[in-house]
Amino acid sequence: MLNVAFHRRHTSIVLLFLLLIASLMLPVAAGRAESEDHVRVIVVLRAPAAADRYDLMAPDAIAQAQEQFAPAAVAAGAREVVRLDTLPVVILDAPRSALNRLANHPLAANVAEDALAMPHLSGSVALIHADLAQQEANGAGVAIAIVDTGVDAAHPFLGGRVIAEACFSTNNAMQGATSLCPGGGSEAFGPGAAAPCSLSNCDHGTHVAGIAAGNGGVAPGASIIAVQVFSQFANCSAFSLPSPCALSYVSDQLRAFDWLASTAFTPPLAVVNLSLGAGTFTSVTACNASDIGAAMFPAIARLRSQGVTTVASSGNNGATNALSLPGCLSNVVSVGATTKTNPEQVASFSNSAPFLTLLAPGVGIVSSTTGGGFATKSGTSMAAPHVAGALALLRSARPGYPSDAYVTALITTGTPILDTRNGVIKPRIDVAAALGAIPPMQKRAFLPLVARP
Repeated sequence: MLNVAFHRRHTSIVLLFLLLIASLMLPVAAGRAESEDHVRVIVVLRAPAAADRYDLMAPDAIAQAQEQFAPAAVAAGAREVVRLDTLPVVILDAPRSALNRLANHPLAANVAEDALAMPHLSGSVALIHADLAQQEANGAGVAIAIVDTGVDAAHPFLGGRVIAEACFSTNNAMQGATSLCPGGGSEAFGPGAAAPCSLSNCDHGTHVAGIAAGNGGVAPGASIIAVQVFSQFANCSAFSLPSPCALSYVSDQLRAFDWLASTAFTPPLAVVNLSLGAGTFTSVTACNASDIGAAMFPAIARLRSQGVTTVASSGNNGATNALSLPGCLSNVVSVGATTKTNPEQVASFSNSAPFLTLLAPGVGIVSSTTGGGFATKSGTSMAAPHVAGALALLRSARPGYPSDAYVTALITTGTPILDTRNGVIKPRIDVAAALGAIPPMQKRAFLPLVARP
């Protein structure tokens, strides 16, 4: 969640790998991706002695660790689902009775059960002064990844600026899960790959994309990378949702991060938006150390090492001393929701805590929806893309700075908003003020060398 002190260096070692999306997080018990006898697990393998950070391991070292672990997985009765390319992670379908055996293997740094997450739902551009900042730049030259329920790339509001699409979804008969990727496979790439499904909550990603980068959004010139990470579930009673519904395996989110980190985009990826999540944590320490948080941290660290900022919603549980994961992680920019009323207030559903990073409008937000229309939605899911778009706008107008500098500008120039529920004061973003706090990079002049006689 990137505090003001988020410049600190993150320690490595003992990293695990799991979960993402942020804003209405599900109870841990209800969110487990399991059946009676088998469970999907995310296995993070140990880095070689020469490597001190899992997120910076070389591809050949990652492949070697995965290959060495493969026989042990087979011996434990596990079926390999996929190997990640940019991190030493293997996703398995394993007997529950084999989890301890896998966890005790000398090559395994952590074994975490896969989990399920759901979208966080419950005249904002002018309120955050993005319209003033747009007089100088509109987000052109940078891309925002929307990791969500897919994006309606043909929607006129998005201006034909969806430059890449991918889908990571799961078929799991034991749990009643069906892939939503085109063709029914576990992954898809190219135009139409991230097309939203027809379920009731599948317009979520299109709405989020419109807030961040629609023609009337925060960064109307930014490019969009659409990534669909949801699967269809036949029975959703455990999640208090109508059946069928769309939920997301954390392992599919990790595959999305892996693809984003290993793919070169033009224009380059600058921000990842995660308007989903699971669970709540009352401190950054507890969040980072949890099985899910420790599993997710290295994937975000890998992106951050490439200059990519990850933004996540804080969650819609109405908690006053806790944030959902991944928003509670120390390397994520967490975003809570405010009203558009005068005076502005923190939304009653918005998770809040002293370690929250930023606030943004999240109540009554009008944006694009599937089929070419528009809809009004509320939630921290709507607040997060305001920040994602703001970061894209700042990078477009003031290129060349470290990614953390743009987050710091939003933190230090935002309008302070008091959360009357807990007394916590956090900045609601002011994009124009943040832009004014970042001076243009000085162009260096180079004098020609003149040979002296």
